[in-house]
Amino acid sequence: MNSINNQSFEFSGDALQSVGQARLAYVRKVYSFFGLGLLMAAAGTLISMNTSIVFLVAEHPIISLIVMIGAVILASASAKHPSRALPTMLLFTFISGATISPTLYAIANGYIGTGVGLIYNALFLTILIFGGLTAYVFISKKDFSFMGASLTVGLFMVIGVSIVNMFVESSTLDLALSVITVILFSGFVLYDTSRILKRSHEIPPTLGALSLYLDFLNIFMALLNIMGGRRD
Repeated sequence: MNSINNQSFEFSGDALQSVGQARLAYVRKVYSFFGLGLLMAAAGTLISMNTSIVFLVAEHPIISLIVMIGAVILASASAKHPSRALPTMLLFTFISGATISPTLYAIANGYIGTGVGLIYNALFLTILIFGGLTAYVFISKKDFSFMGASLTVGLFMVIGVSIVNMFVESSTLDLALSVITVILFSGFVLYDTSRILKRSHEIPPTLGALSLYLDFLNIFMALLNIMGGRRD
């Protein structure tokens, strides 16, 4: 009887170790894809800023936004297809980099904001916020899945108010929205990181990486605005 119990315990231990290794491999894959996404976004931005693409995007912002939305939908829909998942995710991040290039080009050339230093400062602060929140989730091992509904409601509210402000054009409301966006997507960093760590079986790795990338991008763009990137 003791022999059977010992064998059962050993089997259980091996199974737990196997699950732990699979989860670790999954987390590494997610963050590897996230890193690749950031590199592709940087490539999209730099290529656009050094060619006529930046002016084309600036002249057709609505079309550029529609293309970017279409690309993220394609990447999300392809997440469960191994052959298409990573290419479509990287395509989206490249397009998103090109889409934000007019703003970064204007800042870098001193047309708005305080110059290229503003971009570096916003990027550094974004890395600090994102990295700090990620480390907190990893260290505390807390489950932030309970925040999902509240964050979704907050996201729709921000989108709605942003659409209204397109017509109102209030600089005060624009600044307030940027502050709320930083807080909102900081919450999404906690939520998405928690889901990646605790519910890996539910989320394809490219979809996890895509969620983290969108969190990072929205915090970065909101910080640019708060620090003066869109005000005269």
